[in-house]
Amino acid sequence: MKSSQCTLAILTALAIAPPAHTQMPSLADSFVDAQELGRRDEKDPLTLEYHQSVLLPQFSARYRAHLRDCQSALPQPDQTPFSFVAAIDGEGKVLKLWSDRSPPVYSCVRGRLLFDRFAPPPRAPFYLYVHMRFAT
Repeated sequence: MKSSQCTLAILTALAIAPPAHTQMPSLADSFVDAQELGRRDEKDPLTLEYHQSVLLPQFSARYRAHLRDCQSALPQPDQTPFSFVAAIDGEGKVLKLWSDRSPPVYSCVRGRLLFDRFAPPPRAPFYLYVHMRFAT
């Protein structure tokens, strides 16, 4: 009887506990922490090629025109630089965004980023740090 109760308890515990691979990874607590992780990921030998040759070209191709459209839709475009960081999961989905400020153009881009998918990174979460400056 004890053996079957023990087996039942173990099976119940396994059924209740979520699988390890579906648990949310620990993410940065602040913009400053995320920015630091983004700078790490853009220089790390494990992620350097992904960052330079895959992610940045993909981001640029998708968001260059979108940023221009966001700016032109504003009654008074804000030319002040801003930065943001996107944490990207192992499937290329944006998990979370942080920004140093929230101008209207960032709000426009943020809405699209939250639903975008990029090429899967070699390590997750991957932190994409972007500093936006506008040409005058």
